Amino acid sequence: HPVSVKVNIDAPQKLEFPCDYPIKVMVRAQTGVRAAVTTVIERHAGAGAAEGCSERRSAEGNFAGLTYTIRATGPQHIAALFQDLRGIPGVMLVL
Repeated sequence: HPVSVKVNIDAPQKLEFPCDYPIKVMVRAQTGVRAAVTTVIERHAGAGAAEGCSERRSAEGNFAGLTYTIRATGPQHIAALFQDLRGIPGVMLVL
């Protein structure tokens, strides 16, 4: 017999901490922005936390998408990191 399973795709998945947590930062491609983002990432997640960063530039080269994976200890950890990242000049979006 077929089994029917209802899945609510609108329900957020509950994270269990600590966990690896990807953070995407959209920045303007200007001098010093990536270094400032890396400084904030490492202040919150520890030295070397930015080593695995991947970068993807926009077609025109005006913007860059940076992806970091940190070891998050809880929701407050992520919220504080996001707040500091959003305060950096040149950061447009943090996900």
